[in-house]
Amino acid sequence: MTSLADKFASRLANLAPFGKRTDDPLANLKTATRWIESLPIGDAFKCQDAILVALKRFNENSTQYTKDRLAIFMLLDEKSRDLQDTLVRQYLRNPRMSRPAESQLWHAVYGLYWEIARGYHAFVLHLAQTAGKVPHEESVPLITLRAIQTFGQLLKWRAIRYLPAGEKLWLRLHNLYRIAETEDFHRQTQRAYAEDAAGCSCETAYLHVLMLSLAHSGTLYPRQLDQADRWLCGWHDLLRMDRRLDPGTDHFVVDLSADHGPRRMRKPDTDKPLRFWSTTELLHTLQQLRAALQAGTPPAQLGLTDTARAAESLDLLEHLQHQWASLATREQRRAPRESVKRLVDVTHGLDAIVGQIKAIETPASVSPYGTGLNYNEADDVQVYGFITDRTRERVSQMTLPATRHSPDVERWVMHDESEFGYGAIVESRDKDWLRVGALIGIKPHDARDWQLGIVRRLSRLNDDTSSVGIETLAEKPVLTMLHDTATSGYTVNGFDNGSTGLPHPGLWLDGDRKTLILDPIHFGLGKVFRIHGASERRFIALGNPIERSEGWTRVAFEPVNS
Repeated sequence: MTSLADKFASRLANLAPFGKRTDDPLANLKTATRWIESLPIGDAFKCQDAILVALKRFNENSTQYTKDRLAIFMLLDEKSRDLQDTLVRQYLRNPRMSRPAESQLWHAVYGLYWEIARGYHAFVLHLAQTAGKVPHEESVPLITLRAIQTFGQLLKWRAIRYLPAGEKLWLRLHNLYRIAETEDFHRQTQRAYAEDAAGCSCETAYLHVLMLSLAHSGTLYPRQLDQADRWLCGWHDLLRMDRRLDPGTDHFVVDLSADHGPRRMRKPDTDKPLRFWSTTELLHTLQQLRAALQAGTPPAQLGLTDTARAAESLDLLEHLQHQWASLATREQRRAPRESVKRLVDVTHGLDAIVGQIKAIETPASVSPYGTGLNYNEADDVQVYGFITDRTRERVSQMTLPATRHSPDVERWVMHDESEFGYGAIVESRDKDWLRVGALIGIKPHDARDWQLGIVRRLSRLNDDTSSVGIETLAEKPVLTMLHDTATSGYTVNGFDNGSTGLPHPGLWLDGDRKTLILDPIHFGLGKVFRIHGASERRFIALGNPIERSEGWTRVAFEPVNS
């Protein structure tokens, strides 16, 4: 029975949809449209924030689920999409932005997705409970599809920051799909938004989210995760969900009653509401795409987006094949892991690693130039009888040798170890640099020599700690100075290619295939450097990058006759 207070509150809500004053700019669809048109279009962040505030106020003061209120909410969602896309592109294109800027941008994007998902979720639950009793129930399939897609974006943007799902996102997503199944519109194809290139059903949108979750596992860069998200849009027809298990074909399963994502098929509990699907057809398509790329077909011609690059696409396709393979065919770990408690020193970034290696190789009596330059002040004394101002200036610009207690060095406790790397749980609140692809130097705290490692897996356990997987490179890094040959002075292959600028440090890796790690700002395909090591001088030409990430790139090279 409805109380007098409830009736009074309901009447007030009808008069003022937001529970606010009657002159609210979002009081009805007409005023809402006019308010949106008055926003400062030239400032995407400010516009998006204004809509975010309106959506938040809408959700927090929600008492009625009328057709007009749904129309206003959908209008706010639709008008925010271009603004949201602008901020998303800004975030993904600037991996080196400062932590405060990254945090502000991430929270803006995530906050808008949260309010949109929150609002649609509330409407879907209400309309599903009142099916047949309200006049706008025909909108349930559309807003359910939008809700599923938006919850997928929430999970994606948490993965971009390597955060666990949290906030019962998986349970809410599963519940939305169960509603679609119960109402029998889960395979109804529709366009979630007018500008969408193709239609989509609740089932394909749900499978899209599940497959993207399987692809990530804490190992992808944000741009790779976004690329996989875009690729999946073209592979919807290759996936289909079933209620019944086909042991011969189904590879993955999801429990609609559990607050977690999909799993590989092992021993399914048939008493639970499980859904199954196979990736056989999709894996065949991925293999065909890889073969076409290796044959020289441009990625854009294969539907892999206009901005995709062949080498990066090959790497990502290989990763997806591994992540989406069946349990029986999936590549196993290269080496077994062993639980250990090992104390190690860690430094991060190319400059810091160079500094630590230089500190080992440079005796205290040697000039700050270090042995890697094969030069010191004594050469000036022999030639001129004194140290020139030019040499003093160059010395002042060089990084002084790092001390044993350098602030660049942290001490970590490794929890497991294999032939190819380490696993650790570390305090990460103040480690803004800790991201997948980070280059680190690592050595047991009582050892002398550093080896290189790359962060391959990252999972934020909470605000203070993260689980980190590190691959170590077998080759010993050797400090090498690279002299640019872009100006006059040196003759290489008959051309004058000298240099009077300061050299750039690099790390020489002498394995089965000689490679070099350097700052990407100095990379150029075919670029010629004169290199100075401890005992050799030669010319090399840079080849194709083997791997690159923030602040470093690893390249192959070829010797050049001087």
